[in-house]
Amino acid sequence: MRNHLPLALDLGILIFAWIVVISRFCLVRSRHARIVTVLILCFTAVDTLKAGPINDALTFYLDARTVRLAAHVLCVVAAAVAAWAAASAAKRLRPGRLMSGVVAASAGLIALDGLAGQRDHVIEAVHPQGIAVAYFTIYAGSIVVFEAYAATVLAAAIRTDRPNRGLLAPSATVVALFLATGLNAFTLLWYAIRAAAGEIGPVEQFQRNSNGNLFAYFTLVVALVGAAAVIRRTSGESAVNRSSVNVTELQVLWGDLTDAAPHVKLDMKDLDPDARTVRMITECIDTLYDLGLDPATVTITDLHSSPSAPSLKTLTDSRVTATDVINLARRWESQSLRD
Repeated sequence: MRNHLPLALDLGILIFAWIVVISRFCLVRSRHARIVTVLILCFTAVDTLKAGPINDALTFYLDARTVRLAAHVLCVVAAAVAAWAAASAAKRLRPGRLMSGVVAASAGLIALDGLAGQRDHVIEAVHPQGIAVAYFTIYAGSIVVFEAYAATVLAAAIRTDRPNRGLLAPSATVVALFLATGLNAFTLLWYAIRAAAGEIGPVEQFQRNSNGNLFAYFTLVVALVGAAAVIRRTSGESAVNRSSVNVTELQVLWGDLTDAAPHVKLDMKDLDPDARTVRMITECIDTLYDLGLDPATVTITDLHSSPSAPSLKTLTDSRVTATDVINLARRWESQSLRD
């Protein structure tokens, strides 16, 4: 499982990925972006275990099977986080179910690895070899289940008229990348099955020998996707770019406000992106007036306790503007007003 890239390239990918992770945690703070950052962190952690000199040190002080097991568990976690990111984009979060799946799959991998014994052999070579087949069935199966869930919720979201397309694109990219890792997991399962049957051929041996560097390239692609948000955040085009970045935050605010006052919503299916953004701001303003909420102080609790007619004097004395809505959208995420 060790990377066999040139040392400069191997460490370069790893350092770049960690810079992206740290930068995203510091600069990109919306809820959905944090989930994607955790996903990049999982990829980066796996690549850290596989990086040449680090892997050599870990296998010296521990053993190769333990390091590989840790990498596989992190891959399962990463698949679950990818599903979580897709569900966040589609506003269909079920983190409890995802967590249960991660715990079950990880427990199965750890139990089978311990049952196999023979720590000086890779798990594909232990006897009985049915243990290796069961191990990689859990590994590949869990990743594919999470990917299928992510693809399902994204497909369902695309068919709706909710204005969440800004989140769907990066989430779909993540899911597409994980389809590649899912195929890689299946090749590991296929190798274990062929090894159990004693039929290792040139194709299986090539897969075994070439598998080591794949995750480094996956990590590089994920880090590049993640770096785009950091670049947008630090581009310096404060007025225009800040407004476009806030579209994601505005979508979250719009969803919460209009859920409390669904009668203000109009069908936006046929509107272009700019018109949809304007319409979202308008509907946020309508909801604030309708529920009598002050954009400077409102929290999500107020949405459920607010009367149906305006009662706050502030709204009768001043006009709610688009700027008020944008400022509220920023605070809605960054100051955890949704909690």
